[in-house]
Amino acid sequence: MNFIWDIVLQAAKDDFESEKLFFKPAENFSPYIEQSFKSINQRHVENINVEINPLYRFAPIFEYILHPDVINLIFENQRQCILFYFDLITHILAEIDLCHGMTRREFYIRRIRRELLDGVYGEVAREGMENLSREQQISIADELLKVFETGSSVKSFCNIMKQIFEGCIIYQDIQHPQKIYAYIGKERDEQLQKQWQLIRETFLPLDMEVREFWAEHFGILDIDETLKINSIAIF
Repeated sequence: MNFIWDIVLQAAKDDFESEKLFFKPAENFSPYIEQSFKSINQRHVENINVEINPLYRFAPIFEYILHPDVINLIFENQRQCILFYFDLITHILAEIDLCHGMTRREFYIRRIRRELLDGVYGEVAREGMENLSREQQISIADELLKVFETGSSVKSFCNIMKQIFEGCIIYQDIQHPQKIYAYIGKERDEQLQKQWQLIRETFLPLDMEVREFWAEHFGILDIDETLKINSIAIF
């Protein structure tokens, strides 16, 4: 990691969302790199306080406000305010960094993910998103954008189910195409239930009927894996 955008991306992988990070001007730093961790080879963000070299790329922005004479003489009583100002500006610069080279589609995906987490699509969607990893959240937003573009929500439902619930099986009734049976293949718990509700209510059309099966599969003739005693769901 070197640049602030790299730090923000790695922080997300280490379960530190960018808004939780607090950027500080480093007291001791190398003039050749932007990050100022204890070790130059550090590959993970270990806490929310991140020290950086503010003069590596942004000297015209910070060289006055962080000058020792300014901090110690002019704004001696407002030093804490300057640190909050520094953190705010650095977050803005990090967002600008992250937008460089971003495609329009990537921008839309990030926007949809944020709206899902903010409850724009309802409380069920918000709670479901909070129980997913960042990568899974992006997958949800990506698939939802495809729904906006094509309207093929049943296909998107199947795609996202296979991404979130690895090994699940989706069946569609031949005689009644509006009926879907979803074998999830996991023991039901509160977290998985919220993920399931998010996918079901977000991607399936209102006229679709769906029945979920969790750890136990319903029996299918001539398929031995589904005909194990005491492991057959009632259909």
